[in-house]
Amino acid sequence: MVRPCYLKSVMSKFYKGRRLWLVVRFLAWLPLPLVTAFGALMASLITLVPLRYASAYRVVLINLLATHPEMSLAEARRIGRKSMAELGRTLTEFSHVWHRPVEETLARVTHIHGEQAFLDATASERPVLLLSLHQGSWEISNLYLGDKTDPEKTLIMYQPHPATLMDAMVKAARERTGSVLIPTNSQGVKKALAAMKAGGTLGILSDHNPGNRSNPCVPFFGYDVPTPALIDKLVQRYRPHVFIVSCQRGKGGVKDIHIHFEHSPDIEKASDCTAILTEMNAALQRCIDRNVAQYQWTYKRFKWSPRGRRNWYRQSMPLLKQIEQGVDRKTLGLHPDADM
Repeated sequence: MVRPCYLKSVMSKFYKGRRLWLVVRFLAWLPLPLVTAFGALMASLITLVPLRYASAYRVVLINLLATHPEMSLAEARRIGRKSMAELGRTLTEFSHVWHRPVEETLARVTHIHGEQAFLDATASERPVLLLSLHQGSWEISNLYLGDKTDPEKTLIMYQPHPATLMDAMVKAARERTGSVLIPTNSQGVKKALAAMKAGGTLGILSDHNPGNRSNPCVPFFGYDVPTPALIDKLVQRYRPHVFIVSCQRGKGGVKDIHIHFEHSPDIEKASDCTAILTEMNAALQRCIDRNVAQYQWTYKRFKWSPRGRRNWYRQSMPLLKQIEQGVDRKTLGLHPDADM
């Protein structure tokens, strides 16, 4: 017999997903420039309310100040406002990426850097490992990969959405060009290993904080943070071609998409776990620094250290007040040199 509490939980997830699903479908019918301008405006408004009510904006400021020691608070605010607007564009752009014709979305890709090297790698017998990040129009790269590679040999790892209806929608949308999505759980890892063994192509969003804190900690913007150990296992066991993949908006905005495939021989040649993951984080950092405002700084990437939880995000209000008063960031622990 199914317990009432279980049914209540399932129905709650369904109706929550239903509301979001309807919003996404509605936005997909509106012109893209209008949709993304609306998203940018709504996200920008968050930066205008008092900081105590703007938790997402506080996370952005803390992350920017911690990762860029030379950046002033005024500069962090300027870039933070741009970053929030870019996040609004990204989130509302999902509606078109997921529901508009694939050809329409891919037509917005104006530059593909390193494409031939990537295609040559997929044509070889060695597997291909693509390491991506939450920057710019990152959802579009999913469609491109399925369109340009062998769909039977291309897998993308993803984090399932907690709302069942939304998860089904996202999965179906991302698989429209042939790529197969696999979850970031034990079953997904088995499929990822099998794909590498068979010489396939595997894509992973590699800038996230892995759920299991037993993952190794390596530097990222000068701070030791847990980094997915799976990537080390894939590189050492199968020695794939490795590319860092980023998808950024150019001067033309959402109609000027630049996809970058950056071959990473330093990751391929690294001989141990620390070296592999350190090289990967350094490559991701270079992508972020190329367009700082388009990175998703709302993510609490630096929450954990080898010694436990950092209190940056919990203490963001007093920390920002002290920085405004001129307190040295090293004293507050918001500096790579202080993270020892």
